[in-house]
Amino acid sequence: MIGHALIAFATAAAPLAPQDSGAGAAPAFNGLRTPVSPAFVLLGVAPTVVERPNTPADLAFSVLNRSAAFTSLPRDLAIEISPYWLVKHPTLTWQADTTRGLATSFARTMTLSFATAELGTSARPVTGLAVGLRAAPFSGRISSESVARLRQLEERLSDENAVLRSLTQDVEEKLDSVRAAELAAATSPEQRKAAHARFAAGVQQATEQARQSAAYEAAVDSTEELFRDLALTREGFVLEFAAGAAMQAPGGVADSAKLARWGAWITAGYEGPTLSFVFVNRFLASTVDSTFDAVDLGMRLLYTSDRYAISAEGSFRTFTEPGAPPNEYRVAALVDFELQKGLWVTGTFGRDYSAGTPGSLIAQIGVSMNIAGERVEIPH
Repeated sequence: MIGHALIAFATAAAPLAPQDSGAGAAPAFNGLRTPVSPAFVLLGVAPTVVERPNTPADLAFSVLNRSAAFTSLPRDLAIEISPYWLVKHPTLTWQADTTRGLATSFARTMTLSFATAELGTSARPVTGLAVGLRAAPFSGRISSESVARLRQLEERLSDENAVLRSLTQDVEEKLDSVRAAELAAATSPEQRKAAHARFAAGVQQATEQARQSAAYEAAVDSTEELFRDLALTREGFVLEFAAGAAMQAPGGVADSAKLARWGAWITAGYEGPTLSFVFVNRFLASTVDSTFDAVDLGMRLLYTSDRYAISAEGSFRTFTEPGAPPNEYRVAALVDFELQKGLWVTGTFGRDYSAGTPGSLIAQIGVSMNIAGERVEIPH
């Protein structure tokens, strides 16, 4: 039951159920969902290079397939964890997480990612290994719609308690009268203790019977219908820092892995109810050949609705060293769809960066799974 299981941020990856007020459902894409792993970005296999900051899941898995014809099995895997949310915080309320200070936001959005990808060919196999870190000192605020829904939920839970109280009040009064008589007749501490124990057991039994009554079940069912898929979304200004390093292991041999690339970037933007935009400024450095040190500038525009999101992005890359390749650019369209709560499919199509070649087609599909437990206590 909602009144006893509690509504948590873990439900944020699902669309809202229809409301009596007729308000539209908050986009699931705006809820709890870990963005593309920074480790994937360093390996050059990420479906988007302009990923927006977001509320991270406790644990996220991403699997990508870069085959143009989608004929091969997925082979690029990333795991991302959020240290803060892996630990339970029983005293944290949703009111305390409505807005965040710099340190609080940093702690609650920091994630560590690990990824592997096949970067070579069948003739010369090379396995890429990468680690990444991200954190957002500014992560927006819980949206006004989410706050209103939480207030409404508290009211409905209070109504449930009132129904329960009305169903048990007569029994409790009778039990209290019996206890008072027993306490008056008691001649020892053991007898008084037994009287209190019988009273507590009687109240518990009456409460359990009341919970099974038609009146109480109707109150609970109406609350669950309204808030079954409550989504807590954040909106406003967001700013995130990310960094990582990538190694290459020829032949997939761990002992042969050497640092090949590292990078750091800043992502900033605005999260709205349905429309969001984000900018990225990224520096990438190669430890193998410094002529491939580069700076990326990119922008992405997103539209979200219920269980899907569509977006378009463009990114310009310039190399910083003399004798470097000419400037490059990337344009792509992305479609995200939620198969079920916490399970997303992403498709990317467009033109990738190309170094001295006419062009590079992007045809990529990926799956991400976000796992999160109960995060905030809601009074009930």
